[in-house]
Amino acid sequence: MPAARRADMADEMRIQVMNGGPYVVSGGVPLKEMAPVQTLNGENVDWHVLREIDESRDMYALCRCGRSNDKPYCDGSHATSEWPEAETADRRPMADRASRIEGAAGVMLDDESVCIGAGFCGTKTTNAWDLIDEEGDEARERVTAMVGRCPTGRLAIIPAGEEGLVEPALGAEIAIVPGGPLWVRGGVNVESADGTPWEVQNRRTLCRCGASNNKPFCDGAHSDLHFDER
Repeated sequence: MPAARRADMADEMRIQVMNGGPYVVSGGVPLKEMAPVQTLNGENVDWHVLREIDESRDMYALCRCGRSNDKPYCDGSHATSEWPEAETADRRPMADRASRIEGAAGVMLDDESVCIGAGFCGTKTTNAWDLIDEEGDEARERVTAMVGRCPTGRLAIIPAGEEGLVEPALGAEIAIVPGGPLWVRGGVNVESADGTPWEVQNRRTLCRCGASNNKPFCDGAHSDLHFDER
């Protein structure tokens, strides 16, 4: 599908954060379940689709409090539970929050505030911060691919020889990460409970365990909670 058409579709899609409630998804956003692909050493190196969820509704509600008995959907449990629902994430653009790291392989932006410890930015032998300093096509291609697999958008890259950020071509959709966040892909709009739009990004992760201190975004709290997917 042409990039322009993907952008048009994403513009029509929306995730609305509800005050004290769920995420209301509109515009027919596709829903799937995706999990990391790991090496024998336990390194996260790619993603694979576990299942396509047959979501034909134009509008549906996804659990945000972590208490629903019908996950990933909301079942109204937020109304009878106490949970910290306030949106506390930094509203500044990613470029203003991120540190800028310049190296032989390009320029990497690092927005540590949205890190969830997904583990795609490194292996047992190297990581994105080492690779950005290395010369040659191989290093440039490896760090660009590594950055693009991070679901949160913490890292972004302008590879050497390019004039702007290079992002993976992701379809406009929501991917449920088992035991983890909602991975918002392809520039789907996210709107605050007060109607303020969050910055549109190609890769974002939304909290669905209810425990993040960076709501509406994930901060990795699900790992400490051993978040119950059921």
